[in-house]
Amino acid sequence: MTAIALGVACSALVGCDLVLTPTKVANGELYQSGDGRYDAYFAAVHHEQKAAASWPDESKAARKPIVTALDLRPGASNSTILAAARSKQGDASLGAAVEQTTAAELELARRLNAAAAKLDDMLKRGEDLKRQTAEDKKNLGVDKADEKKSAKKDEVKREMSAAVDAVESMARDARKGAKEADELATKLKAAWTGRDEDERPPVKIEEKKDEKDEKKKPEPVAKKAAPPKRPKGETAPAEKKPAEDKPAKPAPPPAPPDEVFNP
Repeated sequence: MTAIALGVACSALVGCDLVLTPTKVANGELYQSGDGRYDAYFAAVHHEQKAAASWPDESKAARKPIVTALDLRPGASNSTILAAARSKQGDASLGAAVEQTTAAELELARRLNAAAAKLDDMLKRGEDLKRQTAEDKKNLGVDKADEKKSAKKDEVKREMSAAVDAVESMARDARKGAKEADELATKLKAAWTGRDEDERPPVKIEEKKDEKDEKKKPEPVAKKAAPPKRPKGETAPAEKKPAEDKPAKPAPPPAPPDEVFNP
């Protein structure tokens, strides 16, 4: 798209001037508006930008021992480092480098996670200030005719929008860097020793034991129902006893045979 076509397309979009106009914050420079409501935030964003600029060098320093030991380039990725470590499983010369890199990567991950949490809080504050700069422009009133005042409000609005974008980008980069550092610290030793099971979470034996115990538990015995309540003074009928088996009567002796009359 040509510059003329881009300008025509942007003319129909609200806030297109925020995209086309360069800002100091986007260039990593300190911006001061002269308004105390915003300048403290601009200073804090600039401070974080300077700190974030050192993250790539900190990552290279943390990986330097293992990268040097494996004769890899300084910017080698996690997959490249882990593959090279697996190719030299059990090599005693890598032991110290593995330990040093693991410790350094864990510390880097801790610092980056802390930075990401701080930047997330700053992002929320920046969003509130960004809305305030928009309200400032709407509330100019009679000063809207003053081109200088109107232009200044637009400038502050653009710089604040750039500051919010910068904070969001830094928070995203911090989380990504922390994840990569933690991954290398977790998998490096396992790759070098060849013990892949080190990368899997341990099995909770207690849970399995509980499952077995649960299976062995006997089923609960049903409780005998309680007899119904009767009005006061009324006695319960006597329980019927089961009829006892009476002994069978002995059979009568057989009758004597009739006497035969012989005259």
